[in-house]
Amino acid sequence: MWAIIYIYSNMQKFHSLVIKEISKATPKAYSLVFYIPSEMRKSFVFKSGQYITIKHSIDDKEIRRCYSISSVPSKTDTFEIIVKCVQGGVFSQYVEQKLKIGDTLEIAEPEGNFYYEETAGSSKNFVAVAAGSGITPIFSIIQSILTHSNDNIVLFYGNKSVEQTIFHNEILELSENFGNRFKIIRFYTEENIDGHHFGRINQKVILDTLLKNHIDLSNIEKFYVCGPEDLISSTTSSFLSQNIKKENILHELFYSQQSPEQIINSSSIIAGETVVKLILDGDESMIKVNKNVLLLDSILDAGFDIPYSCQNAICSACLCMLTKGQVNMVKNEVLSEEEIRDGKIVVCQSYPVSDEIELNYDKI
Repeated sequence: MWAIIYIYSNMQKFHSLVIKEISKATPKAYSLVFYIPSEMRKSFVFKSGQYITIKHSIDDKEIRRCYSISSVPSKTDTFEIIVKCVQGGVFSQYVEQKLKIGDTLEIAEPEGNFYYEETAGSSKNFVAVAAGSGITPIFSIIQSILTHSNDNIVLFYGNKSVEQTIFHNEILELSENFGNRFKIIRFYTEENIDGHHFGRINQKVILDTLLKNHIDLSNIEKFYVCGPEDLISSTTSSFLSQNIKKENILHELFYSQQSPEQIINSSSIIAGETVVKLILDGDESMIKVNKNVLLLDSILDAGFDIPYSCQNAICSACLCMLTKGQVNMVKNEVLSEEEIRDGKIVVCQSYPVSDEIELNYDKI
């Protein structure tokens, strides 16, 4: 079997940025603040909720990680991300053990479809649901809503304990300063604190709280949900059951609970060899790959630099338009059914199926 892939390049643009500040956000998370030189500031204009991709070589191996920006767009000379320490995490261990102020990292320009955009007119209502480090894009959204609009927002925020709560003090201060426009409902799984909920974020509590505060679900502009897969699934289902339009529920997945082995075993992968024709920045190349290897892996192994980041269909860095042919997309956490019908795919979780395939990055 042969597959011909035409790739019209829309490359990720990386810039060298210096780390201005490093501090502990919690005992298990670090705040990194990057300085943006004046000549690069147009490249780092972003909307609250979007993310950046870091590219760095550790032990002679290139790694890429995507992190949501937690600061606000109005601060143009710096931006902040939070890196949570993960057991066995290559980059988070590097941050904890080696990274220092003044070091330089390669940063891609901001992207992502999970964001807040101020609109003209009367004040609007928003709801946010976050667990753990899922607060990072939502914290940027909350700050923008409260300081640059007349909109209102209710936050449901789950953590293990107060000590492990990212932005605990900052959110408390916002609540005190904008109490009439900002309400926060906290959940803790390892501490039972008066006035807060013990256990995981509960969908009944969410709906009851909104009802108690006389918030009409039909009048909520957007619902933002960010955290692990089970939180997103249960919360989205709960909102949909209340006749909320699917397009008004935005989610950002931070942890996938399905392993790569589970994904592959649950999918029908075609065996055999595939010849891939790449048209990249005007150059044409032919490579031979296996049909049971993901397209992104095959293209990268052949030495081609195409956009990607998480490699797990959680971010949207590797999105492209499938303009001809068929692929087997075995996992997807970012594309809607409508976007898939339009031809968008995540290359990092797609296997070639048809004999000829066209991937167009310029139409994204």
